[in-house]
Amino acid sequence: MGLPADAVVTYAFFDSSVPPQYHRSITLTVTRDDAHIVVDSYGDVLADKHVPTPAGVWATLGETLPTVQDLTVTDPGQGCTGGTGIDLTVVAGAETLVALSPQFCAGSNDALEAPIRAWIAPARDLFPATDVLAPEGE
Repeated sequence: MGLPADAVVTYAFFDSSVPPQYHRSITLTVTRDDAHIVVDSYGDVLADKHVPTPAGVWATLGETLPTVQDLTVTDPGQGCTGGTGIDLTVVAGAETLVALSPQFCAGSNDALEAPIRAWIAPARDLFPATDVLAPEGE
């Protein structure tokens, strides 16, 4: 299949509410040319890095796109206090190819976390681990 040249992939991980020295949320934005990661703790930016997107990473995201397009999010019902969440969007021009926003608490959507993380892994792996980008206590 492949991703269109103008596609923008946005992956955001929202951590649960924990003391600030431990809280880490991530936003990763990937285009054909650039990968950009921001790690924050309750809005305070702890890391902000850019790297060029290798052609192989872009190709892999495009080839494996159906694995996330076929996922379905379940509404957790009564909210999700203390849980984590992910937003994953893939937009090409005016067309939304993927729009997932699962929340993970009390077992809801647990089956979605691994395939979403596996799909975005080639782009996420362009950067150091979160604890290296933004060590605890910062």
